[in-house]
Amino acid sequence: MKTPVLALSVLVLGLSLLAFSGCSRGAKDGLTARNPKEAASQLETAFANADVEAKAQAREASEAMRRAEYEKALVSLTAIRGRENATLEQGMAVHGSLVSLEKSLIEAMAAGEPNAKRAYELLKALKRN
Repeated sequence: MKTPVLALSVLVLGLSLLAFSGCSRGAKDGLTARNPKEAASQLETAFANADVEAKAQAREASEAMRRAEYEKALVSLTAIRGRENATLEQGMAVHGSLVSLEKSLIEAMAAGEPNAKRAYELLKALKRN
């Protein structure tokens, strides 16, 4: 019972640090990615020393982000986010990836990409859960 509470506490602390550290600085601060390709690299770096399953999930999410396979990336990132033994760095990388992906989805929807609209609806549904 303590492990999920501790993991949640660490994630909330990390997100708070991100929120108050000046997200507008972009990738210069090492925490926020400017685009999905950069986020994918940060995700792989954060999970480089993770267990085999977590590393495979991070690789799958990273590749999906690089190929603009929005829905696959969202599903993979959601699965990673649900892991209990994530480090602060891993939690921050997942959060940064989701933020970057959301920005890309909004831009793609504005450009009229139908897959982006479907993926954005999935993202909104996942946020509600």
